[in-house]
Amino acid sequence: MSGVGPVAFDLETTGVDPFSDAPVSFAFAWRDGAGEVTAETGLVDPGRPIPAGATRVHGITDAMVADAPGLATVVPALAERLEAIWRDGGVVVGMNVAYDLTMVDAQLGRLGRARLSERGVGAVADVLVLDRHLDRYRRGKRTLADLCAHYGVALAGAHSADEDAAASLVLFERLLERYPEIAATPPARLTETLAGWHREWLRGFSAYLERRGEGPVEEGRYEWPLHAAP
Repeated sequence: MSGVGPVAFDLETTGVDPFSDAPVSFAFAWRDGAGEVTAETGLVDPGRPIPAGATRVHGITDAMVADAPGLATVVPALAERLEAIWRDGGVVVGMNVAYDLTMVDAQLGRLGRARLSERGVGAVADVLVLDRHLDRYRRGKRTLADLCAHYGVALAGAHSADEDAAASLVLFERLLERYPEIAATPPARLTETLAGWHREWLRGFSAYLERRGEGPVEEGRYEWPLHAAP
């Protein structure tokens, strides 16, 4: 895999819906010139009360974001940072990163700004999509904490944007070491490859839900790395 080094991206948010919820914090993580993992993080005022359930997950309260910049400032800046990574030939990495990218895309649309889908999405790598495909028969859960435990990656504080981004970056590096065919994949083909793996897994998961008497997965979730609105 050529190009600049990977950059991990993570959001903590008001909830689990990327189309209606909003970020309350963000982080990017990368290897600096000395090879150390470096993270840039910040709080975001989502313009609405943070639900208690979300605060229990990530620990961010309304008081903590009261003086933070709002969505109109942060979201375009996030989009510009993502654009710069892709323009320089980098790979945006994350854990279930389609959720984070879809939220940025949806927020840009809400702000009347050009969406990521209009600007052009470059190489994206998701450690969850990679692990599900490359080690598909392994039993057990596959949360970020589970993947870190399996691959021997330290995770100091799950659901902290900077810690999650840093862990995702190191997980990606471990996956590259374990599966050299991924390291050999050109960045220009990476997103398309993982999109196919995501759709393959989702079809199986949807069939499983239907066997249980539940509804199928919404069609928009098959789009990757930007889900389509339901």
